[in-house]
Order: sequence, then C-alpha cells, then structure tokens
Amino acid sequence: MKLSEYAKQIGISYQTAWRHFKSGKIPYPTKKLPSGTVIVDYSPDLLVQMKGKAAVYARVSSGATSD
Repeated sequence: MKLSEYAKQIGISYQTAWRHFKSGKIPYPTKKLPSGTVIVDYSPDLLVQMKGKAAVYARVSSGATSD
C-alpha cells in the first residue's frame, strides 16, 4: 500500500510516516518506486502476529507513614 494509506491505517500523519521511512523506523518491508512513490508491505493481519509480547512495570506504595 502507499505510504499515505499506511499512515492512515496506523493513525499517524503522512509527515510522520515519511520521517519514519527516511530513518528506517517502519517495521515492514518498504520500497521506493522510480516515480517517488513509497510502497509499504503492510497487512493488519501481520500486525496481530507481531503483538504477542508485553512488558509490565508495577510499583506499590503504601500510604501509611511510620511514627
């Protein structure tokens, strides 16, 4: 799909997607056609497969004070 469509799909602006493309931060195969169009090999199904890990940070603080 075109870079503009990719940006809409993941909820970012086109300018942000362009910056991500230029810096290599798009986690999917991309290619730039001779016409200048950027194509992203993105599939929402692939995104679901990548979302398998999570990290949790938790801290418990008591409200009691020691006298």
